Amino acid sequence: MKKRLLTVYLLVCLAVTAGAQGLHYGIKADLNMFKLDGAGIKSNYTLGGRLGVYAEYDFSKKWGLQPELLFSQVAPKRGDDFSAKYIHTSNDDANKSIKLSYITLPLLLRYNINKLITINAGPQYSYLFYDNENLLTYNRNAFKRSDFGVAAGATLTFDILHVYARYVLGLSNVNDIDDRYEWKTRQAQIGIGVNIK
Repeated sequence: MKKRLLTVYLLVCLAVTAGAQGLHYGIKADLNMFKLDGAGIKSNYTLGGRLGVYAEYDFSKKWGLQPELLFSQVAPKRGDDFSAKYIHTSNDDANKSIKLSYITLPLLLRYNINKLITINAGPQYSYLFYDNENLLTYNRNAFKRSDFGVAAGATLTFDILHVYARYVLGLSNVNDIDDRYEWKTRQAQIGIGVNIK
């Protein structure tokens, strides 16, 4: 399933770059307020960051596509009730802070209201490639590697500079401990992008 989605994403990116006339691309960075909802986790937003590249291809005056490739770091926190929820598997000496690093691939549909304002929405896939957490005994992983979500937001364009805000609703259960409790991600982002072309 993951390979199929990645293949579809790469094909869309190739299709976008094939029509290079209306193509723009650049770099972007944002502040990422990350929240992980679920039993045993503190349900509050923590500050992280994202950095990456994007492409924009408008196939008409109003509509276009915007694929992105982003590196993100987030830091949810273990809840005080974690050991009570996962009695047989929890590590009593686990760190409070959890560090997670993702490669994130949003594929957004663009709707240009005018030259200044664009609305963006679409699916997002995130792959957890590094985690620094010791929540469980015997070095078991507490988090699943894949996280699917839906992103929506708006962009203000000032010549080559973009300012944007976006919200991402996680749809996947990222809890890899057992099936009793679901963990789902929420993200709110504010950032800037700069067109290279």
